[in-house]
Amino acid sequence: MNTELLKIISDFKEKVEEANELLKRYLEIDEPHNWGPPIEQVGMLGGKHKYFFHGIGCKVHISKKDIVDFDYGANGRIDGFDEWRLCGFVRTRSKQYPNVKESNIKQWFQEAIEAKEIKKADPREYGNLYYLVQNT
Repeated sequence: MNTELLKIISDFKEKVEEANELLKRYLEIDEPHNWGPPIEQVGMLGGKHKYFFHGIGCKVHISKKDIVDFDYGANGRIDGFDEWRLCGFVRTRSKQYPNVKESNIKQWFQEAIEAKEIKKADPREYGNLYYLVQNT
């Protein structure tokens, strides 16, 4: 797999884990993917982290400039990603990835699919997430 794509995926998954832990801690729940009343769809975590549950995912402002938007996989899995989310992740981190363009991510993503390094979730699952093959 392209080393830059692997780094982006790793960084994305790390931020998703951090965001999910914030949700658990401040909402005092073990499974944020099962949110519902009395938990609000939109709110603040600890008075400083905005969050917004949407569809099968959540957008969390870890800080003012550090935002991650992710979808939950089956049974609350948080290690999934897709091309669109990785592009958005890199777009908001241009200093961290100054030489990576959206076209690069799209190309690397397709190459990783063809090389069977990443795999789409089982079609019976909801969403369009991909996973590293070693994690499927």
